[in-house]
This record gives sequence, C-alpha cells and structure tokens, in this order.
Amino acid sequence: MVAAAVVAATAALSLSHVPTAAAASAKAADDFNGDGYRDLVVTSGGHGENPLVTVVYGTSSGPGTRVQVITQNSSGIPGGTETGDEWAAATVAADLDKDGYGDLVVSSPGEDVGTVENRGGLTVVWGGPAGLGAGTVFHSPYSNSATYGDQLGLDIQAGDFDGDGDQDLAALSNSPAGVALFKGPFTRTGKTQAITSLGGSYGYLSAEELVAGNADGVGATDLYVIGRDLHVSEAGYVNAFLHRGGSGFLQSAGSLRIADDEGGSVGGSRKAALADFDKDGYGDLAVGRGLENTDKLRGSVVVHYGGSAGINTARKPVKFTQDTAGVPGGAENNDHFGQSVAAGDVNGDGYADLAIGAPGEALGTKAYAGTVTVLRGRAGGLSGTGAVSFSQDSSGIAGAAERQDYFAEAVRLADYTRDGRADLFVATNEQLGGEDRWGMVHLLKGSSAGTTATGSKYWTLDTLKLRHRHLGEGFLH
Repeated sequence: MVAAAVVAATAALSLSHVPTAAAASAKAADDFNGDGYRDLVVTSGGHGENPLVTVVYGTSSGPGTRVQVITQNSSGIPGGTETGDEWAAATVAADLDKDGYGDLVVSSPGEDVGTVENRGGLTVVWGGPAGLGAGTVFHSPYSNSATYGDQLGLDIQAGDFDGDGDQDLAALSNSPAGVALFKGPFTRTGKTQAITSLGGSYGYLSAEELVAGNADGVGATDLYVIGRDLHVSEAGYVNAFLHRGGSGFLQSAGSLRIADDEGGSVGGSRKAALADFDKDGYGDLAVGRGLENTDKLRGSVVVHYGGSAGINTARKPVKFTQDTAGVPGGAENNDHFGQSVAAGDVNGDGYADLAIGAPGEALGTKAYAGTVTVLRGRAGGLSGTGAVSFSQDSSGIAGAAERQDYFAEAVRLADYTRDGRADLFVATNEQLGGEDRWGMVHLLKGSSAGTTATGSKYWTLDTLKLRHRHLGEGFLH
C-alpha cells in the first residue's frame, strides 16, 4: 500500500544518470537502456502467483539472456505486493522524461491508497544506461466516493495526444472521468504537466480498452476508446469513440459501432489494433471479437478502414473469420479467433499486417491447443490471400500442441532485430515438465516472405533461469 498521491523512489536512482532538457527522445519506446534494441516485456500472474513483469533485454538477434524481474517488492519500486493489487494489469512504454531512454509504465488498478480502496495507480519505472531502475507512482484525482477509487489503469496507452511534442499517458478510469489523461513531460519526483478527463463529451463513459495510433494521417497521436456511453449506447453493441490528436483531443470526434463481445477482457491480451493495412496514410481499426457468445465463441475480426477524418463512413467494414477465403482452418465453436490481435509490417513492404490469436483452437483431440494466423496487408487492405497459420505442431516451433496450451493467448508484433520487419511473439500456457510451472514465449521472425517459423526462438522459466511459477500472460501494449 502506498500512502500518498504521488510517491517517488528517489533513493535508488543512479547518480550517474541525470536527465537533461536537451536529451533526444528514445528511438524505440521499449529500449530501456539506450543500446538501440527493443527490450521484451512479458507480464505474468496466472496459476496463483502474484503478478510480476519480466524484462528480457534486447540484442542484435532479438531478446537475449539478460533478464530483470520487477514486482512491487523490487528495490526502488514504491508500495509492496498485496493480494488484489492487479499489478501489471496493463503495461506500456514511452520516454516520459525525454532523456533518451524508454520508461516502463505498469498499472495496478486494484491498489488501495490509504483508506481509499481500489484507487489504482501507474508506476513509471525509469529507464537509464543500466536499464530499468527506480519507480514513481502517479494517481488520478478521480474517484467514486471518499473511500472507493477509480481503479486507474485497467488499460493504458502512451502517445503525444495533444501534439505538443511530449509523451502523454491515457488510462482507463472507472469513474465519470472515463479516461484520465496525464499530460507530459513527467518528472522522477512525481510531477506531470496536468491531469484531465476525456469524459466531458459523454453522458457517462464506461470504457474497456484503449487503442492508440495515427488514425487521420496527421502527426499527433489519436486514440480510440472502446466502450459505452451509458446514456446512449445500444444494447448488444459497444462503440469505438475516436479522439483525434491535437488541441481538440479531449472531445470525441465520432464513433464506430461494434458488436459487444460480452465478457471481453482488458489488460494482457490486446483485442484491437490501429495500423495502416492498405498504405493509404490513414490508420485502420481492427477489432477482435473472440469472446462473442452470439457465435458460440468461434470468433471474428472486423476491420474499419480509416480516412482523413479518422473514421471513414463511406467504406464498409470487412469481417474476417476462419471461414474467410484463404484463411487457414475453419470456424468452430470455442476457437476464440480474435481474442488477441497485433499489427506490424512482417515483410517490410510498407503495409501493416495483422496477427490474430485463436487460443481456443482444437487440434485433433487437443482442445484449446491454439493457433495464430497472420493476414497480409496490401493495396485495398487485408485479405485472406497469402495468410499463414502456426501452432506448436508447426515445423520449427518448440514444444508440441497439447490440451489447454492456449497458444496465442497473447500476441505482439514489433521489430526486435532492426531489420525493418516485425517479429511475432506468441504466449502459450505450456506446462513445464509436469511441474506446477507454466508458460512459454515464442519468437517467429519477420522475413521478406513474411512471418516464418524458421529460426524461431523460445523462452521459458527454465531458459531464463527463473524460479517463478508462470511466464507469459501478456505483452507490452
């Protein structure tokens, strides 16, 4: 438990690292030690273990052997591990103090603060030459009562939302605020330029996921807020409310209607992505519906193509299922196709591609073994043409498909080798050696031909020499 609105753990700060106003921002938000390579962030907290964050530092060939585990009991991290804190419910990276090193933001929406239950918080773990170090906690000024907070941080995103050149944080707030906006720059002593709310243009904004990117082709970061305005939303549907980056960011600029996936989760598994799949300069919103009861959990992904206003009402959304022409497999009950999604350019052709997790996919008699499918971007947008699918039975991928592996329960696409092609990370609930220890993270490299299992790598608790019980519930947002 922390005792104040902002707590800075300054004692553990390296004296050799003094940020300067002239320092350039980090080239990659998740390069925490400034060596030019992305660092892999994996969140865990299943199988009865207290949540933790595992960081595997990058090398020229991808994540290497240097590992750091961060919990609320780690040196320099404010607070302490408690049941119900929901530490690492969501994570995001950004260079918040403009010192040239990426910083890691870890949410804990269940955190109690003093006598206020579930106030939540965002812990910024600051990057530096040696990697991640001490942390500072930020809370929102919003609450539901004097004794019950807003569960700040059920989801978080980073970006330059107001267009002033500084990185900001947007965090879900379970209050009339809906989303709390923390305006950068941030300091390690707990200061931020301002905290304001996105809820002013709604009756009552009840949000479940945040998706950041460039929707309208203009420089500032745009944000989709997936959820409901409880005063106007239709039963059976949620909305993706667009906030365009810049001076008008606090006001909604329009919305898309999306089928409610009834029980969809926030946090580790991303079910929406914003990227330019047709290379027209505008961001397209892909929304996974892997938990829809109305289709018996077969799942689908719906792509809403963007335009100069962000939302393009003239273009019909396109729906993908495992019955779509060219998509491997077939739609079956409980496949959960679209429960996790991620976007990135896997072959370097300038078109964003889409990875879609189906962790409920049965392979033979192995229920919930799981698969991941990659759809390729091209002129005109995504299609099933050239789509590929992988499982733990695919040649080159470690392990073997087993019942309840949930392969692709979380996925991430990003270029970890600096070759201009996004690499695919896949989390699976692999049991290790019959013990009560779980989890495996796979890396499938991007190539000129697209995602490939050739030369794939994997990490487990054993390969990382960790003594925990679980690895791999989610990735960085």
